[in-house]
Amino acid sequence: MIVFPALSLFLRRAARWLAALAALAALGFATAAALMFFWVLPNIAEHRDTVANLMSRALGQRVTLEAVSGTWQQARPEFRLQGVRLHDQQGHPVLYLPELEAAFAWRSLLFLEPRFSRIELQGLALGVRRARDGHFYVGGIPINPAAPDSGFSDWLLRQGRVHVGKATLTWLDEVRDAPPLILTAVDFTLTNVRHTHRLQLRATPPASLARPLTIEAKLSARNANDLKTWNGTIGVTVAGVSFPRLAAWLALPYQPQQGWGALSLQLDVAHGALAGVAAGLDLRAVEAVLGDGLPALRLAQLRGQARWQRSGDGQRVTFENLRVARPGAALGAPFNAGLAWNAASHEITAQALSLGGWQSLLPSLPMDPELRARLQTLQPQGRFDTLRFRWSGAQPGLDNFSIAARFTGLGVTAAGNQPGLLNLSGRIEGDAREGAFEIDSDRLKLDFPGLFREPVFEFAGLRARGNWQKTPRGRRLTLDDLAFANKDMAGTARGRYELIPGQRGVIDLSAHLSRADGTAVYRYLPKTIGDHTVNWVKQGVVAGDSDDVRLALKGDLARFPFDQGDGVFRVDAQVKDAVIDYVPGWPRIEGIQARLSFHGKIMEVTSSQARIYGVALSPVKAVIPDLLHQEEQLNIEGQANGPIRDFIRFANFSPVGERLRGFTDELDGSGPMRLALKLQVPLRYSHNTALAGTLSFLGNTLLPAGLPQLNQVRGDIDFTGDSLSAKSIAAQLLGGPVRIDTATRNGQVQIQAQGRATAAGMAPWLNAAWSKHLSGQAMWRGQIDLEPEGERIRIESDLAGLGSSLPAPLAKAAAQTLPLLVLRQPQGDARLNEVRLGRTLSALWRSTVAGGFGRGEIRFGGQAAMPSEPGLRLAGSGRGLDVSGWMALLPVGGGGASVPLSSIDLSFDAFDLMGRRYQDVRLLGRTRSGLLRTQVSGREMSGVLTYRPAGAYDSTGASARGGPESLREQPARVSAQFRQLTIPARMPASGPADEMNMKAADFPMLDLAVEDFRLQDHALGRLEAVARGTPQGLMIDTLQLTHPDSVFRMSGLWRDSGLGETRAELSLNVLDAGRFLARFGYPDALKRGSAEVQGNAAWEGSPADFAFGTLAGQLDFKARSGQFLKIDPGVGKLLGVLSLQSLPRRLNFDFRDIFNEGYAFDDIGATLRIARGVVYSDDFRMRGPAAKVNMSGLADLNQETVQLRVKVIPKLSEGVAVAGALLGGPLAGVGALAAQKLLRDPFEEVISQEYMVTGAWQAPDVKRLPKAKAETPVSEP
Repeated sequence: MIVFPALSLFLRRAARWLAALAALAALGFATAAALMFFWVLPNIAEHRDTVANLMSRALGQRVTLEAVSGTWQQARPEFRLQGVRLHDQQGHPVLYLPELEAAFAWRSLLFLEPRFSRIELQGLALGVRRARDGHFYVGGIPINPAAPDSGFSDWLLRQGRVHVGKATLTWLDEVRDAPPLILTAVDFTLTNVRHTHRLQLRATPPASLARPLTIEAKLSARNANDLKTWNGTIGVTVAGVSFPRLAAWLALPYQPQQGWGALSLQLDVAHGALAGVAAGLDLRAVEAVLGDGLPALRLAQLRGQARWQRSGDGQRVTFENLRVARPGAALGAPFNAGLAWNAASHEITAQALSLGGWQSLLPSLPMDPELRARLQTLQPQGRFDTLRFRWSGAQPGLDNFSIAARFTGLGVTAAGNQPGLLNLSGRIEGDAREGAFEIDSDRLKLDFPGLFREPVFEFAGLRARGNWQKTPRGRRLTLDDLAFANKDMAGTARGRYELIPGQRGVIDLSAHLSRADGTAVYRYLPKTIGDHTVNWVKQGVVAGDSDDVRLALKGDLARFPFDQGDGVFRVDAQVKDAVIDYVPGWPRIEGIQARLSFHGKIMEVTSSQARIYGVALSPVKAVIPDLLHQEEQLNIEGQANGPIRDFIRFANFSPVGERLRGFTDELDGSGPMRLALKLQVPLRYSHNTALAGTLSFLGNTLLPAGLPQLNQVRGDIDFTGDSLSAKSIAAQLLGGPVRIDTATRNGQVQIQAQGRATAAGMAPWLNAAWSKHLSGQAMWRGQIDLEPEGERIRIESDLAGLGSSLPAPLAKAAAQTLPLLVLRQPQGDARLNEVRLGRTLSALWRSTVAGGFGRGEIRFGGQAAMPSEPGLRLAGSGRGLDVSGWMALLPVGGGGASVPLSSIDLSFDAFDLMGRRYQDVRLLGRTRSGLLRTQVSGREMSGVLTYRPAGAYDSTGASARGGPESLREQPARVSAQFRQLTIPARMPASGPADEMNMKAADFPMLDLAVEDFRLQDHALGRLEAVARGTPQGLMIDTLQLTHPDSVFRMSGLWRDSGLGETRAELSLNVLDAGRFLARFGYPDALKRGSAEVQGNAAWEGSPADFAFGTLAGQLDFKARSGQFLKIDPGVGKLLGVLSLQSLPRRLNFDFRDIFNEGYAFDDIGATLRIARGVVYSDDFRMRGPAAKVNMSGLADLNQETVQLRVKVIPKLSEGVAVAGALLGGPLAGVGALAAQKLLRDPFEEVISQEYMVTGAWQAPDVKRLPKAKAETPVSEP
């Protein structure tokens, strides 16, 4: 062990000195304590001024006390000062403390100054004021920051704990001219432990300003007077504060107009300077103006943490979990963001940052106006999942940045020539030298405003990988793999694009589309292509797609589309099922299978297959030689083959039809055709399209509207946009050959034709009923001029060789000439039509383009003239007119458009109607107020016919157009009021009346009255008849013939289907049968007598076609009080048979006195059944004073034969009884008479006889039948 004697000695001495010092200190402390306890405290009140002076020196301000007291507490003295006043320099009291307690600290003895372990103030009312000169006054004591420190602050920081409770603090700022701010319930605690100082302040501001306020600080400083030694933190917390009210006392960085919220601040102090601020925010309804001239920033809520830090020469601002809600919007998702900067660089960081919500806040945020305008223009949107973006210098650029980011749905609006995008997702990492990127986007939109007319392209999906490198000229963007799809296309691409500042750049791109919609091509054509070309592509490509499109684009984009050969721009596509509307007004080309190519400034379409309305086109080539030229032109060449109907549609729906003046509008046809066509279309002036082509007929059939059919048409028509020409087109027309030539003269097309027509060839064109009346053939010639107003047609023929058996007056022999001229020409908005047949017949009428009749005239025996009134006028005279014949040639049912008659003035020597000929007929009438009233005169007739067309009429018969609901729709009506009408005998060659081909349902209502009605030479009396057309036929409501000797009534139905049939209910009342028969040519057939006939009957044909041969029905016949006279043979032969005048010559029993000179009868009764002209009866009873006759059998009215069984019973029995009475006496007479009655005239039965009458009426065969042996008498039925 080594021993150091000197050190040991020093240590022993030092220990003794320390012990001595400790003892001395203990003695001093004990002495001080004793003095304090025994002298100071008991006598402290007497030393009040001494204490006040000590405090004045410590505070540097005069202090006076009202009272001082002290107590001993826990081994230390405590002092209580009352009525403490601080005075200003003038000696005026400025601060009053009611009471102050202080616990003496024994360390005061060590530091030789008063120090307290605790200072307690209660009920302090302290005023702090900033005067208008900027000086501060606390409790009236001026505080001059520039003056040297009085030492009070140091002394205060050397105390143990200072507590101020239940204080009131009033702040008055005269500089801001603010009202006093009073903080109540102020609780202040300052705790000092060596160089560490903790401060805690709680106070309650006015409720309208804020909720209770808490300030806590932890600071340390080795020298309180040296700010650079201060370090620590200061925290401020307030549960709620009104920022607009706070601005009255606190100078905020921005002027709030509205806002309330909780706020917590933490200030970091380093070396006496503010090093950082951290804020916790939960603000609501914030409205503040953040800069001069800016609109107020309005936020519904702001929540999160914000931090500002200073580091070296740089600063950083960060936001964490920041959530913002604009007015009316929900609270946004939390995000982090940060900005760091120094003199050399800047850095932006973000996490989960959405950009779109900030657009509405930009106008209110303080920033560089150019940057704000730029952001408002770009309107950035989307989300940065992560972002780190750095740049050096003041502004970012392509040469001073680095970036690493993942993003979703990014977008910016296009501005100027800068592209825009939307929904860009992916990642990027790199710097100014190089980098890489990946894109994985759905519903991506790209906007290229400076390159395309429709600059926005939408992609359902886009995937890409690429990179960039810095080059000597700029940046090179390399696209390694790109896949995209949208509604227009889907495909892949790869290539490079070199971005050169100030230039459009250099590109080398190749792409392949596996799906492409041709109707969208125009969207992808650059602006350098002429507007008219793009519009043509847009409107012209109606349909079409491709599954193989290849694009090559290489060169400087400033020289696009490289028409000088200094680059490559080529698009090749195989097009399927395309539809091209190549020129407005022309039919579309459909079903195109073609190759589409854009090569430089040339566009070319070569089609291997296409069609127009079914017309096959092959091949077809369309070329735009110069897409960039201001006078773009489309050239089309092609050939077409197809049905003629499709060619007609092509003409009708193209300017060709217009140039043909609408000639093909209603043209039809069949068979194949061929077309060679060339078009030159100036896209700017498509109406100046140049057209040239050849149309070839290959044995076609043509059906021109209103003209006969052309068959086996062969030949070529050459045409241009202005002309049409053809030579010797051959065809068959109207059964014969025809040659057609076409030429254009003075801009108008003229068609000339000549040929031969046959009756058989005209049959399909004419009414079938007409054609059977024509025979032979005739030559004709015609001309059609296609004028702007419409076609002008002229057809001529002498009809030599053509025979006609048409009704008068158009019947002619084949060798006879009858000049025919047919004319049709436009007249304003109508057509003028004329037909002439020599001087026999002419017609002139004006019709609408649609064929409606306007006005006109048909004239017999002269030249027709155009009437002034609307409707049809019939005029003229002639030898004969076969009305029935012409009515038989009308279309069945009377179909066709109705032509209203305006007037009639006709005279004919012979007027044939319904099989009867009327002589010297004159018709003169005119239509007035809708009624056609015609005077009719002739040998057989004299009267007035009135025709009222169908329409709405009131109860008086007056018509109205658009009248009240009381008007009723009524059918047409014909009323005839004749003084005399004689129906002549039917002409031998005439057919049945119903050959007029007019259905009874189409008949007008008939109202006929004739004063003197005659059937040939038979006077029938007055005729009254009412009939109407019904779907079942002509309904005869009533028909009555009234004569002095008879009245005939009939009602029934005339069915006009088939051969026609009339069914009627008949009644005939004959007052004088003798005179009745005399009127019909049997003057001596019957004497006196009356008769009644009732029943039903039917016969074929019309009511006027009554004939025994078709008669059928059943009649009840009764006659009374007449006498058959001796009847001569003739039509009355049947009456001769019925009167039994032929019997006497053939009877052995002499009845000559009964029948030979005429038979008188009391009554006749019979039921007659008629079938096909044969009359049956089995109950014919004829009773007279001389005999009774019973008949049964039949009479054939057609063959004039009978087959009758006749029983004749002479009336002799009563005479025999009378004779018996004369011979045998009364008794015998009475007995005979009784026996006669009881035995039913046994005498008459004994002498009765039966006969069989057969054979012809004129000479019947009469045989007496043997009398049957009667065992028992049988009563007469």
